[in-house]
Amino acid sequence: MAKQKDEKAKLGNIYISERLSAIDEVKKSILRSDGYVINFNMFSDLAMSLSIEITEAHVTSLHAELKKVVTISDLDPNTFNHQSPKECLVLVNVSFTRGTGNMKHEKPMVDG
Repeated sequence: MAKQKDEKAKLGNIYISERLSAIDEVKKSILRSDGYVINFNMFSDLAMSLSIEITEAHVTSLHAELKKVVTISDLDPNTFNHQSPKECLVLVNVSFTRGTGNMKHEKPMVDG
């Protein structure tokens, strides 16, 4: 029984590491595309929602960068003006397939 619990904890730690790594890769993709995260919401370990501000000229670049990291729908590059300085708001929702909806934050022990 203890061995099963240890294995489950080990798999849980691997998943946490993968999720944190994925979040970091999404963040890097946004930065490489000259985008800015203006709102971020985490829904336990199930999903995250991002609001990204980016110029229209960089939207296709953002899509290409995100596509390297996550599964994302196709985008017609001809939809956007690649010379436009107009600001766009891009909403991105990322689902984590192995989430449990049961994420816990450990509180540090503080003397006092």
